[in-house]
Amino acid sequence: MAQLISSLVKGIDNRQMPVDLRFNNQISNQPVVIFVHGFKGFKDWGHFPMVGEQLVTAGYAFVSFNFTHDGTTIERPSDFYDLDAFSQNNYNKELFDTEQVIQRISDGSLFADVDLNRTQILLLGHSRGGGVSVVKAAENKLVKGLVTWASVGDMTRTRADLKEWEKNGVTYVPNGRTNQQMPLKYQFVEDCYAQKERYDLETAGSKIDVPSLFIHGSKDNVVPVSDAENLATWCNSGKSLIIENGDHTFGGKHPFEENELPAHTKLALSATIAHFKGID
Repeated sequence: MAQLISSLVKGIDNRQMPVDLRFNNQISNQPVVIFVHGFKGFKDWGHFPMVGEQLVTAGYAFVSFNFTHDGTTIERPSDFYDLDAFSQNNYNKELFDTEQVIQRISDGSLFADVDLNRTQILLLGHSRGGGVSVVKAAENKLVKGLVTWASVGDMTRTRADLKEWEKNGVTYVPNGRTNQQMPLKYQFVEDCYAQKERYDLETAGSKIDVPSLFIHGSKDNVVPVSDAENLATWCNSGKSLIIENGDHTFGGKHPFEENELPAHTKLALSATIAHFKGID
């Protein structure tokens, strides 16, 4: 049975972010899987807590967190309540936040009383969080393994009209689940321009030497399946797995009220565990 404890970590701009740890206190020296959520996501979205519990059953500790500027708050970690913060989010902020979690797991200052294998840090990123995970795996040698689910292969891809976005200073991203129009300021584009080389996933992939697996659904209508194949090619030890008929969340939705994981998620999770076991 997975135990759950929570803490707060200071991210960018001195903003606090909630961090959860799921673990089995009967197991010592557990490798740590850090989950990096995607755009319009959060640590407790849909079936991801259950995914974490299943990873704990497989012998891993599972760390999940909310970005400082993902629109959630400490008091409301599953609601997009702070749209001003959301409007100011960008990749630099998400990479900074992810780095803080990695460093504090590694140095023992986060969840200090839990027996973790702090030299075996593994990243699991979904969608845009997959792109963040690729960059972070390239930058930080503390990361010993990488898996992404439905990862973007191009961090600068957008459906927005860039000229209109620049002219207005803001674009609005519809959230079909909450019916919110979520603002994103043009600073996001400026950050992409300023750090274009850093966010180039082909360049980042060429710097990754740890085992990497890119899992994608063949019927993902959000991120093209070719992104997974490209990422696997760009990484030195990369492989891809295409799940037939899988969608962007592998059958997951929010809220998730089922008693077991969707079939496509089970396939993705089984492959993830097998990949991580090969690194142990």
